[in-house]
Amino acid sequence: MARLRWLLFPASALLLLVSPAAFGLCRQDLTRTIEQEIHDPQWQRGQWGIVIRDLTTGEVLYNHQGEKLFLVASTVKLTTVAAALTYWGANHTFVTTLSGRSPDRTTLRLQGGFDPSFRSQDLQRMANHLAQQGIRRIQVLEIGGLTPVMLEPTWAIEDLTMGFAAVVTRFSVNQNALNLEVVPQQLGQPLALRQQESGLPWRVVNETRTVATSEVEFLESEVRSQEIIVRGQLHVGSEPAEIRIPLREPIPYLRQQVQRAFAQAGIQVQQIRPVETAEPLPEVLVRHTSRPLRELMLPILRESDNFYAEMLLAALEAAQPGYRQRYLAQIGIQGAVLVDGSGLSRQNWLTPNDLVTLLQQMARTAHASLWWRSLPLAGRSGTLRRRLRNTPAQDRVWAKTGTLRGVAALAGYVEPVQDRPLVFSIVLNQAGMTPPQLRSGVDRIVLLLAQLQTCDRSG
Repeated sequence: MARLRWLLFPASALLLLVSPAAFGLCRQDLTRTIEQEIHDPQWQRGQWGIVIRDLTTGEVLYNHQGEKLFLVASTVKLTTVAAALTYWGANHTFVTTLSGRSPDRTTLRLQGGFDPSFRSQDLQRMANHLAQQGIRRIQVLEIGGLTPVMLEPTWAIEDLTMGFAAVVTRFSVNQNALNLEVVPQQLGQPLALRQQESGLPWRVVNETRTVATSEVEFLESEVRSQEIIVRGQLHVGSEPAEIRIPLREPIPYLRQQVQRAFAQAGIQVQQIRPVETAEPLPEVLVRHTSRPLRELMLPILRESDNFYAEMLLAALEAAQPGYRQRYLAQIGIQGAVLVDGSGLSRQNWLTPNDLVTLLQQMARTAHASLWWRSLPLAGRSGTLRRRLRNTPAQDRVWAKTGTLRGVAALAGYVEPVQDRPLVFSIVLNQAGMTPPQLRSGVDRIVLLLAQLQTCDRSG
């Protein structure tokens, strides 16, 4: 049984900033000003890790516990994408195949290739192409590579139940999750629940309501054998919300998706059988190619999609076991402790200096422009779309966010109004505050960087 609970905060709670003065900040004053921020009594329970360098010269402008290991949450995704880009290149694609063995083709194999974007529509197109080849009956359809994949045991229960993770399998459909759109109605009425797919074998039980703006918004769901129970409330007039309900046992769902797609294509499948092998049969009949890595990395960096990140790491491990760790060591990151691809685990440990080293390295590669523009832009896109809006940092900060309970991190680049580009990593652990409060502390320091300038005090 899987449970999902989302707490929805008002937009105003995401912008709890106390902006610094609107004028520029001299480089010589940066250390003193940051020290004043991080030694404020409100942070006395917290641990700060901060490294700021001049991206052009490599000069260290500020370092506070930069060599200490921290929980860095979703900034771990930077290591996953950087390693994949380096190993495969930006044009790499992931291939899903339907294959058989001549002459009878009574047994076919559907073989996934760790494509995180593969959806029901793609599966239907593959089945249709097979039907166009005159195949109307399949005795056994194997789904290759569906060995049981365990959830990372170090993921927190709260993250699993809030829909932040799903089981990764070589062949996946719709991220191995169910998706519901939840739409407020008139005051007191149940929320409208819209399935994004038809014909699912789950009955949806609606235990929600539309409430006044004075009440708390929340959504939760529970998956039972044949039921999805949705509970919660949204404000009258608020925007629709989407619930992703990860399936801890996705194989029955995958079977159902495959059976339906082939039936709609007019192909009778007598038996669907998962197999452990990761290889197609000799004759490839239909091939589906994913979008290139340059596009698949956007959900990971910009929207912090955990499923995409875990699929990318699984693909990398299948191609070259241990490659990410070796890549990090090659660029000078020796002590990183990484157990997943997304940063959900509380056993991932990196230093702020590690993150800055990685960001510097990627800025020197042939992928620099793609990498930079794939990051969220302050006040505009991705997980930074609501942060630093209408401040000097808007449109000047490209950075990967990271949030867990008790953890806030931000690592990326900033182009100050009157200074050279900077690379930075800011991490805050164990401060005993809410995520919006932690993010506001990080954002105050980023605002300082956006206003940095070189001052001539020789006179």
